[in-house]
Amino acid sequence: MLQALKPGAKIIVNTALSVLPGGARRRFKQYHELRYWRGVTRPIRDDRAKLEHERAHYEFFFTTFFGLTAEDYDSRALLDIGCGPCGSLEWASGARERVGLDPLADEYRKLAHDRQAMSYCAASSEAIPYPDGHFDSVSALNCLDHVDDVEKTVREIKRVTAPAGRILLIVEIGHAPTPTEPHRLDESIVELFAPEFVAVSLRTFGVRDDHNLYASLKNGVPYVPGEPGILCARLERKR
Repeated sequence: MLQALKPGAKIIVNTALSVLPGGARRRFKQYHELRYWRGVTRPIRDDRAKLEHERAHYEFFFTTFFGLTAEDYDSRALLDIGCGPCGSLEWASGARERVGLDPLADEYRKLAHDRQAMSYCAASSEAIPYPDGHFDSVSALNCLDHVDDVEKTVREIKRVTAPAGRILLIVEIGHAPTPTEPHRLDESIVELFAPEFVAVSLRTFGVRDDHNLYASLKNGVPYVPGEPGILCARLERKR
């Protein structure tokens, strides 16, 4: 719905939605998150070749894009926050544990009904139901600007990451808040992970006109300071 509006009208609508009561905003946000994933899953849910192509996209961004290999995940426990329903960790067959976390995980699984080796946890990123240091790798790919509370989410990510663990972060920066992406973040988001974690890789990219974030990263769209962009960081615990 909002995608069909002209930019000026979209700003007006988003501003009006921002003053709705919290419950109404949450329902609106959930509706659009589910609507988005219905559009993603509809053409691939009964087409194995398309589904495997989607999963290959995930593997690239968990490995090559961050200078890692699939073997770096062997025998590790993995958590993917804001995972979607398409099996974001299915490629990591050598992992000890693979968990996708999202408040709408149960609804997402109804959209993609194939059998998956990874498990799903329907919980918020502000209260991850796992013990301290449980995961060797925690990923938050295009989700931090979607959460209800960014600082609580970052604290939880740090809490559940193992002493020798890593965090992978891809996040939009510099965009105006929307009902599904209610936070305007910038490069300082990385500072929230300090002092426990340090960025061993930190890159910024621009966003294509069609707003395809992952294509923007693959194309290496240059970042223009002050314009909307994408920040990508590989963080490791300081030793």
